[in-house]
Amino acid sequence: MAKRNWGIYWDYEKNIPIILEKNLQDRDIKPKKLLEIAQDLRPVFLEEKHLLKNLFNLEDDIYYKSVWCTKQGRYIIDGTPFKESIVKRINNLSNFDEFRIKVLDFKKSNEMVLKENQIFQDFIEENKNHMNFLLNSREIDDEGHFIGAYPFIEEVLQKYSTRVPMVSFSGGKDSTVVSHLVRKTLNNQSILHIFGDTTLELPLTYKYVEKFKEDNPMTPFFDEKNDENNFFEMCKEIGPPSRVKSWCCSIFKTGPMGTTLSNFEEEFLTFYGVRRKESASRSKYLKVSKTPKIHGGIVASPVIDWLDIDIWLYILSEKIDFNNSYKLGFPRVGCWVCPNNSDISQFLAKIYVSKNEYHNINFDYKEWEEFLYNFSYKVVQEFHIKNNIFLSQEELENEVQNYIKNNKWKARQGGDGLEKSKNTIFQQKECINEKNTYIFTLNRDIDEEFITLFKPFGEISISSKGKSEEMFILNRKKEALFKMTFKEKSREVRVTLIDLKDRYLYGKIIRQFNKFNTCIYCQACNSTCSFGALKVINGKYTIDENKCVNCLNCVNKFDMGCLVASALRIKNEE
Repeated sequence: MAKRNWGIYWDYEKNIPIILEKNLQDRDIKPKKLLEIAQDLRPVFLEEKHLLKNLFNLEDDIYYKSVWCTKQGRYIIDGTPFKESIVKRINNLSNFDEFRIKVLDFKKSNEMVLKENQIFQDFIEENKNHMNFLLNSREIDDEGHFIGAYPFIEEVLQKYSTRVPMVSFSGGKDSTVVSHLVRKTLNNQSILHIFGDTTLELPLTYKYVEKFKEDNPMTPFFDEKNDENNFFEMCKEIGPPSRVKSWCCSIFKTGPMGTTLSNFEEEFLTFYGVRRKESASRSKYLKVSKTPKIHGGIVASPVIDWLDIDIWLYILSEKIDFNNSYKLGFPRVGCWVCPNNSDISQFLAKIYVSKNEYHNINFDYKEWEEFLYNFSYKVVQEFHIKNNIFLSQEELENEVQNYIKNNKWKARQGGDGLEKSKNTIFQQKECINEKNTYIFTLNRDIDEEFITLFKPFGEISISSKGKSEEMFILNRKKEALFKMTFKEKSREVRVTLIDLKDRYLYGKIIRQFNKFNTCIYCQACNSTCSFGALKVINGKYTIDENKCVNCLNCVNKFDMGCLVASALRIKNEE
C-alpha cells in the first residue's frame, strides 16, 4: 500500500493544528473551519515565546497564544502566519548582551502554564485517531512492513529474535520516542540503551540523559565517549569540522560506540530514531537495514515516516519527559558546534551555552568564538600571503570578520593555515630500474604499526634481504599481491605491484601511507570494521588477523584512507 499523504490543518475553533490525510474523502468531510496551514510543525513552548516577545517586542499575550513553528523556521500564531523573519532579526540585533539578559530572566506564571497545558491537551484530543493509526495500523507499507509502530516493532523482534535489542539514544526527541515505544511494546524496561557522548552536546542534553537514567533504573545504559581525544585541541590541529569535511561524528560518536560494541560477541538489533523527513540523505534510508557502524548490526526505524508533529503528539500524549533544549527553541538537539546547525541554533547556543550557567560542558560559546577568530585569522592571512596580496592590518581584520560573519569556516575544505597539513604530502616517484615499482619517502620512521596497516590486504610474509626487509602481501590463494622493501626505522619504502588485475591496488596502498603519515589515533577507524578486528585505543593501532576478513572497508571508508588526512588535504595537492 502506498504511503499516506498527510496534511496539517488549522482548527480555528480549537485553535490548534490537526493532522488529516490529504485525499478527496477527507476534503469532502472536512468542515470549512479547517484550513491547510503547513507540511510540518513543532510546538513552541513558553520559553521560546519569551524569546520571540523580546526579539520582536511583542505584547505579553503571546504567552497565552497557540504558537507553532514550521520546518522553515516560520511561526504560526493562533492560525495566522507571522510575517517577520527570525533569521533577519537575529542578524540585525544591535545589543546582544542586553538581549541575552532579558531572555535568561524569565519566570513562568501559573496562568501561563495552565494555558499551555490546555492548548496541548486540545491538540492531543483532536488528533487521537491519527495517533492511533501511527501506533496500531497493520497496513503494509511499500517495503513490506507494518505501518503501525507497535506491530512493526513486534515484527522485527520476531524476525531477529536471536539478536540483542538495543536503543541508540541521543537525548533528542526522536530517540526518546523510540525508547518509549520499544520498552512499551515489549513491556520490558531492561532494553539496552547506548548514548554516544560526543562531549559536544547541549548542556540540557546532559541533564536530560542523567535524569533519564535516574527515572529508568532498570534500563541498562552505556555512555560511550572518546576519552583519548579532545575536540577543542583537535580543532587547533586539523581545523574545525566543516560541512564539506565533518570529521567530528566519526571520531567522537560512531568511533567510540564501535569500539565498545565490538567487544560483544552478540549481534544487535538496534532501534534508531532516524526519520526520512529530516534531510535529503535520510529520505533514502530503509526502515530495516544493515549498518557497518555497529558490529553485526541490523537497524530498525519505527518512526522513519513520522513528521515532527507526530513525534510531539506522542511525547505530549504519553506525557514523556524530554530534553528541555526544545523548550528554548532549538529545532533539533545535537552537537552545538555542528557546522550544519541553522542560524537559529547557532544564535540560541550563543545565548545558552555558557559556563556561567552550566558546569557540565568542556568549553562554552565565548571560547568557541575566540577559537574561530584565531583560526580564521590564520586561514585568511595564509591565503593572502600565498597569493602575494598585501593587506594593511585594518584590511586584514575586515577580511577576517567577513570570513566569520559569512560562516566561511563551515564551507572550508583542507588544511590551509595549519602546520599539520604538511603531513599529507610525501615524496613518490616511479622506479626506472624495476617495472611496476614505486619509491616513497614517508614522513615518519617505518615501524611495527606500518606493517599492521597492511594486514587488511591479506597474509603478511616478511623475510630479511641483506639490511632490508622484504614484505609480501598474499591473498587467500597464497598469491602475492604486492611487495614492499624497506629498512627498519628508515622512511623510504619501495613498492612493487604484482597483481596487476586490481587497477585500484596502487590507490589503496597510497591510502594506507596517508594513514601512517597523519594518524593521530582519533578512533574514527573503530567504526569502519563490522567484525571487531580493528581497534585504535591508548595511542595504538591494532588489527586482529583472526577476525579480519580482508574486506578492506577500513582502507576504503575515508577519502585518502584517513579521516584526518582527508580533512587536512589542500585542494591543489591532487
